[in-house]
Amino acid sequence: MARETGLRRLWWAAAVLAAGLPLLAGAPAGSKTALEKDCTAPVRPVVGRPEKFSVSPPLRDLHLTPRAVDPDAACRETRPPMPLGKGQSTSGAQAAEVDTVVQLWPGLFSMPATSVQWEGLGNLNGVAPPDPVGDVGPNHYVQWVNLSLAIWDKSGTLLFGPVNGNTLWQSLGGICSTYNDGDPIVLYDNLADRWLISQFVVPGPYYQAIAVSATSDPMGSWYLYCFKVSDTKMNDYPKFGVWPDGYYMTVNQFTSSWAGAGVFVFDRDKMLAGDPTASFQYFDVGSVDLNFGGMLPSHVTSRWNAPAAGTPNYVLEVDDGTWIPGYSNDAIRIWECHVDWTTPANSTFGLAGYVPSQVLDVAPFNPLTCTRDCIPQPGTTQRIDAIGDRLMYRLDYRNRGSYQTLVVNHTVDAGSGRTGVRWYELRKPTGTPWAVHQQ
Repeated sequence: MARETGLRRLWWAAAVLAAGLPLLAGAPAGSKTALEKDCTAPVRPVVGRPEKFSVSPPLRDLHLTPRAVDPDAACRETRPPMPLGKGQSTSGAQAAEVDTVVQLWPGLFSMPATSVQWEGLGNLNGVAPPDPVGDVGPNHYVQWVNLSLAIWDKSGTLLFGPVNGNTLWQSLGGICSTYNDGDPIVLYDNLADRWLISQFVVPGPYYQAIAVSATSDPMGSWYLYCFKVSDTKMNDYPKFGVWPDGYYMTVNQFTSSWAGAGVFVFDRDKMLAGDPTASFQYFDVGSVDLNFGGMLPSHVTSRWNAPAAGTPNYVLEVDDGTWIPGYSNDAIRIWECHVDWTTPANSTFGLAGYVPSQVLDVAPFNPLTCTRDCIPQPGTTQRIDAIGDRLMYRLDYRNRGSYQTLVVNHTVDAGSGRTGVRWYELRKPTGTPWAVHQQ
C-alpha cells in the first residue's frame, strides 16, 4: 500500500485501542460440529456496478521502461493487524494448551526438485508488509509485490515489468489509474484459462480495481474495471476466490474504527466477456455482527475438480477458544454464500440461520501473542510477520466426486520458541456436513 495508506491504518488501529472496543464479545455458544445461528438479522446484498470500464492495449505493445530495482529499499511503514482482539486472550494471559497435532518427525515424502527457478521481484518499493503474491498458468508466471507487477514465461524470461501495479489501468483513466495502493491479488482462473489481478484503491471513497485478461495470454489485452465498493468503509486485506458463478472477495472493513467483515461477489461471466455492465453483490457482515473477520472465500484450483452446479461458495475463518466468549473450543467456522444474478434478493450469505454457519472444533492450538515482527530469522536481526489472527491465503477447494475437500492453514505457537504452520483438510461427503478429515 502507499505510505498514506499505512499512516491512515496506524491511525485506525490507535482509534480502535482508544475506543476500547469489545474483543469478539457476544457470539453465541454452540456444540461440536453444530449448526450455529450467528445473529438475528439477515444480510441482504447491495448491488453495485463499475464506475469505469475499458479494454487495455495488449501489454506486449506497451513499450515501458522497467522501474529501477532497489534491493536495499528500507521498510517505510507497517500495516497494523486486524483490530479484533484476535491473537489475544479476552480474559488476560492464556494458559498454554497441549497441541496434540504438532508434527515431531519428518514427512514420509520429499518435495520434488524444481524444474526451473529464477529471481522474482524483491521489495522494490520498500514497504512493509510487502504482500508478495503470484500465480502460474500453462505458459506464464505473474507476480505482484505490493506496488510492482511483472510477468515471466515459464523458462524465466522477463516479458513485462517490473512496473507500478496501476500501469495496467492507465488506459482506463480515473481514480483506479491514479492510485497504486497495493494489497494485490494475482489469480489464474483455471476454469476459464484466464487471469485476474486486482488491488484496492483507498483514498476514500474506496474502490477495487479488477482486471481480467481477454485471452489466456497475460501479455494480451485486459478488461479493466473500477468498482466503488463503499463511500465509508475501507476494503482492507482483500482476498479472492474463483468460483463458477462469481469472483468472491472477502475484506476486513474499517471506518474510523473496526467495521467488521465484508463479502463481495463479482459477476464472473460478464467480466470474462468484457461486459461493461458487470455488477457485484456486497454482503456487509459487519453491519449485523462485528465479531467476525479475517475470512477467506473458497477457490477452485482445477477445472477437473470444479464444484457441481449450484454449489455455494464456502467462506471460512479460524477462531481460538478465548476469542469468542460463550464458545470455548478452538474452531473453524464455515459459511455458505449463494448468489443469484437475475434476482439479487434471492442471494444469501450464511448468517441469520436460514443458511447457518457450521462450527468445526479443531485440535487445540496456541495462538501467537503477536502478529507483526514475531518470528526471528537465523543469521539476521530481522523478524518476519506471523499474522496469526487469521487463516492464510488461499482456501483451496476440490470436488472429488463422492466428497468435497477444503485445504487451508494458519500460523500457531508450536512451543519451545517455534512458530508452526497448522494445516487442515476438511471433507464433506455427499449428503453430510463438513468435518475435519486431518490436521
